[in-house]
Amino acid sequence: MISIVISSYQEHYYNQLVKNIDETIGSCQYEIIQIWNPALMSITKAYNLGAAKAKYENILFIHEDLIFKTQNWGEKLISYLEKPHVGIIGVSGSSYVPTAPSSWTVSEEYQQTNILESTKENPNPRHTNTMQNNMNKVYGVDGVFLALKKENYLTYKFNEELKGFHGYDLDISLRASKTLQNYTVDDILIEHFSMGKLNKIWFDTNITIREKLGASFHKKNSETEKKAFLSFLNRYFQYYPINTKNILFTLKFYPYKFLNINGHSVILKKYFNYLRYSFDINKKIES
Repeated sequence: MISIVISSYQEHYYNQLVKNIDETIGSCQYEIIQIWNPALMSITKAYNLGAAKAKYENILFIHEDLIFKTQNWGEKLISYLEKPHVGIIGVSGSSYVPTAPSSWTVSEEYQQTNILESTKENPNPRHTNTMQNNMNKVYGVDGVFLALKKENYLTYKFNEELKGFHGYDLDISLRASKTLQNYTVDDILIEHFSMGKLNKIWFDTNITIREKLGASFHKKNSETEKKAFLSFLNRYFQYYPINTKNILFTLKFYPYKFLNINGHSVILKKYFNYLRYSFDINKKIES
């Protein structure tokens, strides 16, 4: 039995999804809880309101702009959630958490994803399948499909301090992964009619989450840490000017314990170049 919670604001997508769920979920009992939300409240609040109405022991939070391509996916999902020590079940996630703020994907090397993605501009779906196993251990889970037992939801809930529509998935999945094991699974396929937007709001929310939760989840890889930190710097100085205050702030996420000599050297050179060309970079940011 599954309670499906949807934060909704596009009626045509919602109606399409409701019909699709009825045709694909299989024989398990389910309910759909629609929280009408035309950008008036954060997705964290909408999801918590929806979950408070859930009557079944399994809760699935999904976006409305998708359809299921797998038949009888309901029983599959329930069987995964009933396994011991399972936290969150998703269809896209990452098995690595770098020291520096990063998207949940981190890199293709650690991405555990099986999903179809399309847009109005590119209607032919792109299939990303990087999973190695039926159940793949992950830390961060993409919020397009995010399922957990109701008892676990009540422990973690969505953090309503996070406003807007970004970061809610990374926050709850990282918190859950501190005591439970999150997984992505390869036999529930969806098509998502969006590829997401990693904008400044997403980036700032990601920083807030990482300041609070840290990155102490597993052993680190030097090369991954270097690449993640350089990516963080590149994005940070697209949005914020190069000055002493901001440089010191970025150093809060410097993975000094996990880098080899080459990694330290590359990052120091990057800082030197930022300082060297700070006038031009800051002028570009201002414009």
